[in-house]
Amino acid sequence: MNVSTDETRQNAAPTVYVRAIAGAEVMEAAAASDIQINADDTLYAIHDDSGQRMAVFSDRDAAFAAARWHGAEPVSVH
Repeated sequence: MNVSTDETRQNAAPTVYVRAIAGAEVMEAAAASDIQINADDTLYAIHDDSGQRMAVFSDRDAAFAAARWHGAEPVSVH
């Protein structure tokens, strides 16, 4: 059975992007949720293909694991 390129793309896991961010970028949102973050903490954010931040994690491995758990293919962005 031959699968067309369009079908392959439709069945492929979505790509998400993981990048390091400073705690300062999310301090306001964290404070509203009673989460303690320091401005100089290094956190790891997952972004969709449009650049929208979807989630933030305290370590890179957790961000990659969560992305895979939810059926996405994580890619590191520097």
